[in-house]
Amino acid sequence: MKELRSTFTASDGAVISYLDIGEGIPFVWIHGWGGEALTQLPLLRGLAAQGFRCLCFDQRGCGQSPATPNLGVPRSAQDTKELLEHLNIDDAVVLGYSMGGAVLFHYLQEYGTERLSKIIIGDMSPKPVSDGGWKLGIYQGWYTKEQMERDLYNMEHNYKAFSVFFAEQTIFQHTPDEVRTFDESPEFERAVREKSAAAGKTELLEHLIDAPVENRRTNRIYWESCDSRDYRKALKRIDVPTGLFFADPGSLYSPEIAEWIAERVPDTTIYLFHGCTHLASGEKPLEFIEAIADFSKKSGKEKGVLPA
Repeated sequence: MKELRSTFTASDGAVISYLDIGEGIPFVWIHGWGGEALTQLPLLRGLAAQGFRCLCFDQRGCGQSPATPNLGVPRSAQDTKELLEHLNIDDAVVLGYSMGGAVLFHYLQEYGTERLSKIIIGDMSPKPVSDGGWKLGIYQGWYTKEQMERDLYNMEHNYKAFSVFFAEQTIFQHTPDEVRTFDESPEFERAVREKSAAAGKTELLEHLIDAPVENRRTNRIYWESCDSRDYRKALKRIDVPTGLFFADPGSLYSPEIAEWIAERVPDTTIYLFHGCTHLASGEKPLEFIEAIADFSKKSGKEKGVLPA
């Protein structure tokens, strides 16, 4: 099976690194916040074995792609388009997971469905910040503009306080009726570490908390670039089959977002990953791979079918 690490030169001269695995249906995975192409490698290999040509590029400042002054969600959307142009692909299935979903929303806003045959929105809200008229943002509706400003401050001045709370909210199941109270106390951190150890999630916790210093500025830029936007109007530009992949009960986002989008976008298929957190693709990778394969072969508005 073909497995290559390649690069392309973007329109601004930046050299962007990407993985190119397998042959068949062109499939692009846009990775999430704090990730890189290599973190998706097991899933990409699994999909390649089912007849996909899998592509995943390192967004700027992640993996092997350089940090540039213009990094952020808009530039990542442009890089997605330029990767497809570079490879002369005009019928890709594109999955944007978590922050990658924001990149996909921005792509839709700027380019519509140019070069896309189908899209998959993975556990992401078109508007991460909630307000009086919108309760489907991050932390299952508990994230406000004031909380975002607090996070941006802590990401610059007290990264551990931000990351411990974010990690707990990400790797453990939560429901919309839970009150999310920010806690930067040593007691909270100790409780999270004990909870993670008991659940066998210590390695994952440490990965989220101990971001290298050189990555923290990049993480902050992406966080603000992603969470400050409202892409609800971009959904009107969707005119291709759309998969909605959401964790249930989830952790960062409510599965109710899938229903909200499905009511406004034609030709949608909802896949719920039961018993999962925001990290559903890693918790149930075989189901995730089967769901992508199932969706890619569908036509029309059908209920998504996950393996038994």
